[in-house]
Amino acid sequence: MLYLASLLDQPVRGKTNELIGRLEDLIVKVGDEPYPPVTGLVIRDGRRNFFVPATQLESIHEVAHLGSSTVNLRPFLRRDGEILLRKDVLDHQIIDISGRRIVRVNDVQVVRVERAYRLVGVDVSPQALLRRLGPRSLAHRVVGRRIIDWQEAQYLASEAPVQLKVSYDRLSELNPVDLARIVDALSYRESAEIVAALDDETAAEMLEEVSEERLTDLLEGMHKERAADILEEMSPGAAADALEDLDEEVAEQIIASMAPEEAAEVQELLGYAEGSAGRIMRTDFVRVRATATVGDALALLRALPEVPDPLLAVYVVAQDTAPVEPRASKSNDDRAVALRGIVRLRSLVIADRSTPLAEVMDHDTPTVRPADRAEEAARIMAEYNLLAVPVLNDAERMIGIVTVDDALAELLPEIWQSRGARAFV
Repeated sequence: MLYLASLLDQPVRGKTNELIGRLEDLIVKVGDEPYPPVTGLVIRDGRRNFFVPATQLESIHEVAHLGSSTVNLRPFLRRDGEILLRKDVLDHQIIDISGRRIVRVNDVQVVRVERAYRLVGVDVSPQALLRRLGPRSLAHRVVGRRIIDWQEAQYLASEAPVQLKVSYDRLSELNPVDLARIVDALSYRESAEIVAALDDETAAEMLEEVSEERLTDLLEGMHKERAADILEEMSPGAAADALEDLDEEVAEQIIASMAPEEAAEVQELLGYAEGSAGRIMRTDFVRVRATATVGDALALLRALPEVPDPLLAVYVVAQDTAPVEPRASKSNDDRAVALRGIVRLRSLVIADRSTPLAEVMDHDTPTVRPADRAEEAARIMAEYNLLAVPVLNDAERMIGIVTVDDALAELLPEIWQSRGARAFV
């Protein structure tokens, strides 16, 4: 194993052992290979830097030996797809995917595989920094390394001033809360780089968890069509809150770029006061007519093209307005329904399929109005041991639900946003 800190500034000698210069940097090619190959050396001779291809490198340890005594002294020029380990990686931040945090690179690990040297890992331990800062004669006495495999290290393309082919696929494996904490801790440019690489659904889940300030900056900085696509994947309440914090003209442009149904739903929620049940309610819920059986309800759930998330209960409604059908209600649906009761998911799962819903539903279901405060919704859920409370309009028709998650996120924003947060080093 070779470490960059022990190689830098060391002599580079030719085939007959003459001094060519000193090693200024190593160049690696970032692309499809999991462990990028070293493609060249930057050698310093006085104040001049020049490039030597890796094909001329015979070996490298305390001294780099070339297979030739003839080198091209043409000044070194950066090329797309290549990064410099000293200039672009050492002392820079990367994302430790397994550790779900941002780390500082204190050393770089290089290994020879057959005739090629490859970048295989980074050392993020404090000891690596001590080895670099201390006398070389004492470096071997400082023990302890924490190596992150390069495949577990997310390099940020914005760290290099050239075009790079960097994959961000591994970031989509992270929990949205962990990814949001990372995005909040990075610079705006780095955060925008990550969001641009994510698919709409993953970006939406993550952006629902970032700070309001970072969310506003990111949405205002991206193309309006892209922002619209992401907001369509958010819960309507989260999308409404995000739009309210934007510049009015920008918000109008984004709404105009959204699909008509999603835009209408978000605009409806924007009509409710911030912090109200109407603003934070979810408008997708599963409704079943009062004469249905448990089997009917289960069949309905299986037939839904998209099951509401979270699915906490089934809402039993008046027979004449809501036949059993494979769909979830929307708050702006002109067939808003009269609520008769709720069937908790647990009851639905354990009951016999032939059992009428009327026998397993809670009849006297507590409800809230759209204008009620989130505190009231939270109080009712705590008092009646509910995970969600229905929202009824002035006509006593059900138009949405407020979940315990949404109520707590409104009441305890700082605590709720910090859940799952991890230390960054």
